[in-house]
Amino acid sequence: MKRILVSLMMITLVATLAVGSTRAYFLDTEDSSGNTFSSGSLNLTLDGNNGTSVVKWNLNNLKPGNQPKGTFNLANTGSVSGYLDLENIVVTSYENGIIEPESADGDSSSSEGELEDVLNLRLFHDLDCNGWIGTGESTFFNGKVGTIASNYDLDILIPAGGSTCITGIYDWWDTADDNKAMTDSFVLDMTFELRQSAD
Repeated sequence: MKRILVSLMMITLVATLAVGSTRAYFLDTEDSSGNTFSSGSLNLTLDGNNGTSVVKWNLNNLKPGNQPKGTFNLANTGSVSGYLDLENIVVTSYENGIIEPESADGDSSSSEGELEDVLNLRLFHDLDCNGWIGTGESTFFNGKVGTIASNYDLDILIPAGGSTCITGIYDWWDTADDNKAMTDSFVLDMTFELRQSAD
């Protein structure tokens, strides 16, 4: 009986090998290896500075008739195109005391100065970076400094390796409240933001 079982096992093994060796299929393989992923970058510089706050205006002894201006050069030194916005705009006004010409014209507020109410500001996308508003250049703010909004969704495309300019022109034309603005001051803070997609 043992011989019969061994014989049956041998027959089964030989049959299995015979069937396995007679089957053949086409076969081809291709490899995908070494797949590498790395992220790009957005990096905004302001007047060539990176991570350092830039003071564009430090103006003293302003008077009616003045028209100071300044141009911000904004560059995308990253590898991904981005869209420029202007955020976190804050105007902080100071009275700095009231002298006789101010009080004679009715200035009695010691808490807030009037310079932001007489000084006009024009902010625009300065395509040729020459500091003046030209053909095809759009002004996104034109009004008294004290009325500026807290942010502007400009959505100005700055390609990777590209740059653009934003210029501000201040105008102090004659107003009825010029004397009230004597000795007054304000501080203007703003943040330029570069984002991957438009708002």
